[in-house]
Amino acid sequence: MSKYKAYFAITCYSFTFLMLIYSALNLLGLFRPASAREVLLMFLITLCGSILIAVTDRLPIRNPMAAAFVRVADVSVCVFGIGFAAKMIPLNALYVLIIFAMIVAIYVIVSAFMMIKDKAEASAINEQLSRRYKQTGGNRDERYD
Repeated sequence: MSKYKAYFAITCYSFTFLMLIYSALNLLGLFRPASAREVLLMFLITLCGSILIAVTDRLPIRNPMAAAFVRVADVSVCVFGIGFAAKMIPLNALYVLIIFAMIVAIYVIVSAFMMIKDKAEASAINEQLSRRYKQTGGNRDERYD
């Protein structure tokens, strides 16, 4: 998958799971209903998070745990930066803790979805290569025969 498609998928998955979790917390009475303005701001936050992740993915971080920490930090900067500036997130320790837990949960879920998607794409490529291998009688490259 191209890098741009991957970051677009991350944005879409993140926004979808954010809306689902937000709606569930609204039904539980923890969050108030979101206005159309707030929904658009939440999309802006997920887009900003994906863009910041795309930028920091260029850093030479080899440790997967460190990379995950940086990505969660990227998203947290966007969520709290835009959220506090737009007065969507109250300066209340409980809300900040809930929102940080949402960030981590959405990160884990989206990462799992991306791994599943990557595995499915790799399997499809391997299947095509296997078919080509069988069609050529085991020759990897017909040009040299």
